Amino acid sequence: MRPAAPSPDPAYERGGGGSHGQQSLFVKVYMEGVPIGRKLDLLLLDGYDGLLAVLGRMFKASIIHPDTVGRDHRVVLGEKQARHVVTYQDQEGDWLMAGDVPWEYV
Repeated sequence: MRPAAPSPDPAYERGGGGSHGQQSLFVKVYMEGVPIGRKLDLLLLDGYDGLLAVLGRMFKASIIHPDTVGRDHRVVLGEKQARHVVTYQDQEGDWLMAGDVPWEYV
């Protein structure tokens, strides 16, 4: 059984940015079992911790995240038992866990 997970859609939009010339990297995020996706700008987030905090609030869900250093699981915005892991589909169509690729390369 695949864990329920909010996951960015590989088809993202790059937007130019208004008068300040800011760049954007929008992705659509979905949570398994929730029919409506939402869009968020990855460039406004402070790494994976920021992403997990936003997703936890957005979907009101408990999220586990593999720590990129020790591969220990941390519970983010959660109850005692976390229920969701963050996964995403890369451009080749492969499913990866958030943290497998350093944030700087996202």
